[in-house]
Amino acid sequence: MARKMMPLIIILLLMLPLRVQAASEWDQAVTVYGAALENDQELLESTSEILGAEDGDIVEYVRSGDVQKYLNVTYDDSVLKSSIRILQKDGGHGLDITVDESMGQITKITEETYKNALLTSGITDAEVVIGAAEDVTGESALSGIYKAYEAQGEEIDTERTQNAQDELETISDITEENSNVEGFSQEQLNKMITEIKIQVIEAGGNLSEDEIRSIVDEQLKENGLNDVLNQEQINRITVIIVNIQESGLFQNEEAERLLDSSKGLIDEITSSEGFKDAKKAAEELGKDIQESGAWESFKNAVSDFFRSVTDFFKSLF
Repeated sequence: MARKMMPLIIILLLMLPLRVQAASEWDQAVTVYGAALENDQELLESTSEILGAEDGDIVEYVRSGDVQKYLNVTYDDSVLKSSIRILQKDGGHGLDITVDESMGQITKITEETYKNALLTSGITDAEVVIGAAEDVTGESALSGIYKAYEAQGEEIDTERTQNAQDELETISDITEENSNVEGFSQEQLNKMITEIKIQVIEAGGNLSEDEIRSIVDEQLKENGLNDVLNQEQINRITVIIVNIQESGLFQNEEAERLLDSSKGLIDEITSSEGFKDAKKAAEELGKDIQESGAWESFKNAVSDFFRSVTDFFKSLF
């Protein structure tokens, strides 16, 4: 009986999902400074300290032309002060982002929002430090990360980077528009958008706009935002998801990496103090924010799979 069972066991093992490998780890980190620092040695040295830059790093400057290319927005070189250091890691490492505000505040963008945007651009496995030696909005930091890939001789899809920028701007705008609204937090919004991405991927990554809208509506309710966001804001989120899907990111090997990293981001958000505060505030308003619908869905899928395997073996005897 044991010999007869071996081929079946091998087949079942082959059916289990395999982790897809992403880009290989870089030998050198890349430090990219905002163009405004190029002629300000004091500011440059302070920023280098924040980022943990090392002598062996590849060094670049991000300029207005880079911002226009990758983000499709216009900034003068004189305001580009957000800087980054990045090291691409092997597939499966995940995306680690640190926003260092020891010298200057990033006033508009949170770590979770940066991470969401980078995942949308297709970057899923890297260690990133973002910082500035004085207060900045932080909106141009993404272009520095993309410039780092260019410095390493790797291509970045500008359609995806512009989608990522649209997502970042939408999250920032909606946060600002709801800054004094009870029952809203950027943590809820980031979690909701991440869970929408997860559901679209798990549904095959090729949905109609109506199907995407249905998922958006479901996640609005699960994250306690259905009575908070207005229709224009909901439409902006839907358009972002449709555009990301059209870029091809929700299918094939990249979708597997995005799925893993997105689930990791959900865990980070739900364990953050900001999310705990948001959940408590929602409860005081008589609402409930689901901890993680995506994680529950994943656990249920795994449970269903092994239950079906068990039932199959039972049927053989």
